[in-house]
Amino acid sequence: MMKIDRLRKILNESYSKNSCFKLFKRYFLDWIAEGYIGKNLNLFELSIVSENTDKNFFIDLIEEILTKKNVFDKIFKLLPLNVQKLFINIAWKGQVKIEKKEEYFDLSGDYSFNPNLKDEYLFFKKVDEGKRGQFLTLDNEIVKSVRKFLDKPSEYYIQPIENIECEYTENNEERIQENIAKYFSFFIDGRLKLTASGKLLKESKVNLKKYCNIHEYYGEVKDLEFLKTEIMGMFLYLFKEEYLTEDFFQHTNMKQIVRKFLDGTAIKCEDDTYISLYLNYLKGIKNIETYEIYIKEGLETIEKIIKELPDNEYISIENIIKAIVYRDEFIEIIDLDKTYTAIYINEANYGRTKIVEYDRYLEYVVEPFIKSVFFILASLGVIEIAYEKPELARELYLKSGYLNKYSGIKYIRFTDLGRYVFDRVEDYKFKAVKSKNVLELDENRLIIRTIEDSPLSTIMLEKISKKLLPNTFKVTDESFKNGISNSYQLKERVEEFKKRVIGDIPQIWADFFEQLLSPEKVLQKLEGYELFKLKEEKDIITILTGDKRFKNLILKAEGYHIIIKKENISKVKKILEEYGYYFSY
Repeated sequence: MMKIDRLRKILNESYSKNSCFKLFKRYFLDWIAEGYIGKNLNLFELSIVSENTDKNFFIDLIEEILTKKNVFDKIFKLLPLNVQKLFINIAWKGQVKIEKKEEYFDLSGDYSFNPNLKDEYLFFKKVDEGKRGQFLTLDNEIVKSVRKFLDKPSEYYIQPIENIECEYTENNEERIQENIAKYFSFFIDGRLKLTASGKLLKESKVNLKKYCNIHEYYGEVKDLEFLKTEIMGMFLYLFKEEYLTEDFFQHTNMKQIVRKFLDGTAIKCEDDTYISLYLNYLKGIKNIETYEIYIKEGLETIEKIIKELPDNEYISIENIIKAIVYRDEFIEIIDLDKTYTAIYINEANYGRTKIVEYDRYLEYVVEPFIKSVFFILASLGVIEIAYEKPELARELYLKSGYLNKYSGIKYIRFTDLGRYVFDRVEDYKFKAVKSKNVLELDENRLIIRTIEDSPLSTIMLEKISKKLLPNTFKVTDESFKNGISNSYQLKERVEEFKKRVIGDIPQIWADFFEQLLSPEKVLQKLEGYELFKLKEEKDIITILTGDKRFKNLILKAEGYHIIIKKENISKVKKILEEYGYYFSY
């Protein structure tokens, strides 16, 4: 929906015809007389305006005030100071609590129990939040329009912070260079499995963390001990197939990995993949059409803000979120109207909470999305973060207490790698990462030795061989095919194995691989045996099955046929002669 259409729709929903007429009498009539609004109206049209006038007449005037800067600037100064302050406070701080009812409400006569707002405050709406009290507020679309014309608060701009205090800090710059190729190998080898709900399987998390030696964000804190592991394990599922190559996922290619993630060109932005992986507490997403999901646009907004970050100072995430919201940058990654009707959150008491107002949309969709992106960038080593344990979701009843695991992030700043990735510096000295070719093959036996500790090679060797010594393994035909169900998988395993070998493949190994992959292995000639057809008599079958001496001498075949090893034929002949049966050979 176009922004102007949405604003008009909200104006129509926010103001009753009665409220519109009262505002007309209190404000609009004077502003029309001064020539600020309604310049096309004549005296006759004004003289017949009443409470029965078409509502669109009044909505046109309100829309003119909220969409034209020269008009808003002039009439805003004419508003009572207390009304100006309300507009400013609601625009930048949200709701304004009603402390003195007599200031805002008509308490006379029959209105004392359910009082109406005084005419001068009819721009605003009253909300009752029970024990928290009553508040004055404006619909978000109206707030967006008002913000454009008001003086900007400091949070509108990116404000560096000199000193921070936080429970945890993390710089993943060096570790990601050691691990990015390992993550990819885990993924491409099929060792990273997802549950139906888009979470990384426990076995995948345990192996990835162990073999990549991942330094976790929260250490051993329950339910958070695999956060970085999960973030990077799921990250690879975002990418389109054409980018899932060994060359692309190299540590020296971090600039392309990060930038193509943020601009959306390399990842699946056209569906609910990101939401299903990183915001999977949002239920009902399958009821949203793909064209109503805007991950690419949301990422582009975050990239735009990142370009404003200073080179070295910390910036608060709250500042970033407010700057995006205050500037009305595009961050509504799921269509608003569809969210209000289709999306919900499951609570621990089996209840469902729907998202039915914009403040909740910001809290449950926008903020978690922004924070998840910065946790991904931190895991990619381009952002250093300061963070605490996740914030509790006060309005929801959740088993863990928090809605998502990313809410604890507080401050960010560029790493040296980040300054290079985002073009703050021209050059960057990447860490020297050892080759993954760490397997040495014996030239005379099917024996493998590992030259150094390699997590991925160790995992492979545990599957395909028997461990003889800490760094020595023996391979057999059966062990190499362990877990293989078809020739395609076997060929893939052979190719992956060869990639990890130092130097040329010895002849004994080349022959071994040729034998493994040979189609002749499927059907081989049985040497040293003869096939015989029996006379179709019941007695002969009874003899062959009843005499235990035949058990180790013959093999059954189909339809009155038996197979006898050549060296055993004379023995079979002699036993049959005991029963009166003879045959020549």
